[in-house]
Amino acid sequence: MPNSKLLVFIGVGLTFVVFVIHHYSNVISQQLNMVKEIAETVEHEEKIVVAQLQHIPVIEQPEESKGLGTPGEATPQQEFERLWNYIYKMQYKCTNSEYLGGRAIDRDGAYDLCKEPKFWERANDPNYKCLMYSFGVGNDFTFDDEVAKRGCEVHSFDPTMDLSDGHVRDSGVVFHKLGISSENIDKDANGWKMRNFKTLIKELGHNGRYMDYLKIDTDAPQGGFEDTLMQELLDTGLYKCVRQYAQEIHLLGPISNPDKLKRCRNIYRQLTTLNEHGWRLYNNTDNVRATRIVQKNPNFQQIQNKAGMVNKGGAILWETAFVNFKVESPCKVE
Repeated sequence: MPNSKLLVFIGVGLTFVVFVIHHYSNVISQQLNMVKEIAETVEHEEKIVVAQLQHIPVIEQPEESKGLGTPGEATPQQEFERLWNYIYKMQYKCTNSEYLGGRAIDRDGAYDLCKEPKFWERANDPNYKCLMYSFGVGNDFTFDDEVAKRGCEVHSFDPTMDLSDGHVRDSGVVFHKLGISSENIDKDANGWKMRNFKTLIKELGHNGRYMDYLKIDTDAPQGGFEDTLMQELLDTGLYKCVRQYAQEIHLLGPISNPDKLKRCRNIYRQLTTLNEHGWRLYNNTDNVRATRIVQKNPNFQQIQNKAGMVNKGGAILWETAFVNFKVESPCKVE
């Protein structure tokens, strides 16, 4: 058997080896983190240079979002705060816009149209026949009618309305009794006909045309179908042919619920990915109209919805509008 001195020597040696390994692993870890930070800084600066060369407004992260952890990996509170901060920091200022449609009493259902020549082709060519798809009507055609009056071919979609498919309004708006979905279904559980975006482009004969305005304001148990549409735009590359985009974001709480947390993260990821492709948020309207009526409080503000969203529940509705600085080509589907 080895003597006690040898055992002590071996023990001291092993302790020293463990200490050295631990020390240098910490050093290596710190160096890797530094390399990661440098790489992220270089990537950010590269995006700024590219954006400036393409004359696209640079997006700076809101100060309030710094330190909120990694998107997609942070806590429910952090993920919610990140999306909240995103919505309230405009990325572009449209110098010529119209706020169109909506109910006369409170403008519910109204959306913004940016008429700068870069995003509104009729400013360059008054004879240009623009195209708009509007998902979610809710018996309110006011916005769609206004866009049609400005020279657009407008198609409105809503499977819930008691109106015949193919109905044409006096404004020229064509109504389709179907809804937007990730799948093509002739009759879903509600008895509704559903189609995805690319199928509609093909079925309606709009292959090879730009989507001058795309709007979605739909209700669903999970919130809405806006995330479904954004994901299809990203998956198919059809974000390249959309000039302007408006949507009502339906965010339901509690965000601590795994499914609602996942949707919150997905919406933020989709919005920022569209930003990478040249989309810029230029308008947001807090839709608290129904809450003001229910609570009989005409002064109710969105911030009053915020406190309970993570752990208690509730709903936040944002009506947002985007312009696309990198429209590349007409919509093309197989």
